[in-house]
Amino acid sequence: MSLASADASRSAARRLSPVGLVALVAPYGDDGHHAQRYAQSGWESIAVTLPDTALPPAHRGVGPPVGCRSVLVHHGVRRTAKKLRARGVHAVVAAGGLGVDLADRLARALELPGGEPATSALRTDRAVQAAALADMGLAAPRGLRTSSLAAALSWAKDADLPAYVVTAADSATPLPGAVCTSAAEIRAAWGPQRHAAVHHSGTEALVIQERVPGQQFVVHTVTHPATGAHTISAIWAELRTRDGVHGRSDLLEHDSVLGRALTVYVRRVLDVLGVAGGAARCRIAFPYERGPVLLSARAYARTSPAEALCEREAAGTDHVQAAVHATVAGRVPPPPGQRRHVARVSLIAPYDGVVDGRSLHTVTTLPTVTAGTGLPTGGTPVLRTVDRATRPGELVLAASSRQAIEEDYWMIREIERGGLYR
Repeated sequence: MSLASADASRSAARRLSPVGLVALVAPYGDDGHHAQRYAQSGWESIAVTLPDTALPPAHRGVGPPVGCRSVLVHHGVRRTAKKLRARGVHAVVAAGGLGVDLADRLARALELPGGEPATSALRTDRAVQAAALADMGLAAPRGLRTSSLAAALSWAKDADLPAYVVTAADSATPLPGAVCTSAAEIRAAWGPQRHAAVHHSGTEALVIQERVPGQQFVVHTVTHPATGAHTISAIWAELRTRDGVHGRSDLLEHDSVLGRALTVYVRRVLDVLGVAGGAARCRIAFPYERGPVLLSARAYARTSPAEALCEREAAGTDHVQAAVHATVAGRVPPPPGQRRHVARVSLIAPYDGVVDGRSLHTVTTLPTVTAGTGLPTGGTPVLRTVDRATRPGELVLAASSRQAIEEDYWMIREIERGGLYR
């Protein structure tokens, strides 16, 4: 090979080789999203996983993470940090709820940006979050963290509130909280919520809190790892049925009155929770007589396929991509300008039935429907929708006019009532 050819080969290798290596801690349920986004930015990733014996049941035996160059099984912070240092890791990122605490400890051991390990519970536990916010004079739900049903019933009796929410203390547990208005309903909710907590987090700890009324919002954020400045990447406004089933989520303009109020509150919340870098997701209730109230926060990026499609349709980026950009570029991208109005709509079957193919075609070809996720085909049996698991798919609606989305949204509901589910 000539010298010129050798130089050309080395130049090509430099262009193709990654500029960094990131450790993705506990990427369970991520489906390779983080690894894919880092690869698109020229970085490779190594997955840090927990041994099966240390995992809650939901994550045992799930197979190797998708898209990572290699997998490192964690066996002690000092040993894992030594192996990551030897491989030249440039960043440590929590890719799931089980990874927040470990990512903080590994980052500290490697002298890389990360959260303070002593305060990791602030970024994972609903009760700890509520107590910290209340101590700082910020609105937070009253509640009790306990694994005892008797203690929960006693607290509810003393609190004497109109309604309560029983849910897992771990903010990453996917089962929605149960709204209860009586001791009998608290008892009925306790078993399923405790099972979900153990299954997904490995702990029986639950929280019983006051049910905060008002519309709910989900705010995606990315924090600059060097300056600690918080950028709001997306604000979702949710609408739910009377039974608590998700109906639709709309991306809210950041410069709207609501958007500005939520931005101010969330930035203060992130400071209290010690979010010093990377992604976070905050769920907030907004009773107008009280102002925004944090219901839960989790310090990692995770979006559903429909959420990611909506965010990219509206602003060209999604939550994971924005967090990756902060790691790779060393800076947080500016708040995205919303190019289009978008909504994420859950199909809701009012009864058990069978999907009518012709009606489904009508729904999916409405002018603003740009994509669908998890959609059934004609002839597929469906159950009455009572939660996320029983909804027959989601639709992404996008348009330059919000009115066009409204018209198609109500047409979808009309088709559902008129025979989408025979």
